Amino acid sequence: SAWSGGGGDKAMIPQDSGHPFAGRYVGSGDRSTIYGSRLYGSGYPSSYTDNGGEAVQGRGFPYGTWPISWGTYRGGEEHTSSTLDVLRPGGPLVLVSLSSNPNNWPNIPTTEVYQLVGDRDLGMFMMSDLADWCHAKPQWPQAFSPTASGNATTQPKPENVIQYYRASSFALTFAEYNNTAALGAAASSTASVPLPDLIVNSSFLACINDTIAVAQPILDWPRNSDSKGLSAGAIAGIVIGALFGASLLIMGVILAHA
Repeated sequence: SAWSGGGGDKAMIPQDSGHPFAGRYVGSGDRSTIYGSRLYGSGYPSSYTDNGGEAVQGRGFPYGTWPISWGTYRGGEEHTSSTLDVLRPGGPLVLVSLSSNPNNWPNIPTTEVYQLVGDRDLGMFMMSDLADWCHAKPQWPQAFSPTASGNATTQPKPENVIQYYRASSFALTFAEYNNTAALGAAASSTASVPLPDLIVNSSFLACINDTIAVAQPILDWPRNSDSKGLSAGAIAGIVIGALFGASLLIMGVILAHA
């Protein structure tokens, strides 16, 4: 849930559940490990070690949902399909643009615009919180079309990411940032490029980053004594219920900040 500490114990998605990721573990991620880095595949707690594949390939879901996908980039293709869009807790992937309200941020340039990439409900929930806490201009989400690095597109690319969160299931991007360390299969072995001068000391960015880290919903998983015998339906209900409902509040936020 939002603002919670998360944590708890891992549970396996039942092998006979028919879920595309049956057999993988879910849960146990807590708020203290929510930050990743600027590289895809970051943001996993130590209990979810790399399995030797690409960045996210074959790994479990410590925060209750699977990573965002950039198409065929670094193992993300297994998280891209129309079926997975339907099943993804919080809905399909979207973009949410974040620009500052000049009445509250008179010194922030108009070119300082960020984009959130994540599931629909989380994107809308965070937009609501960021409008309140950071005086961002409320914006409706747009569809996200995963693209591999380097493709000609107006949508964000992996090299535009300035911060991953929640085991790479949520990202903050900036179009003018070009992290060449994110290019190629061996991305994790190269240090990330520093942030552009325009945003490196931005108070607006600091507010966004801090608010995302403390507020975004994460899975509140039952302890072992409470989780024995959970059915596939119960697991799905916990995962979806932890994130569901943000869209019911968004119209009020848009109208309140209009």
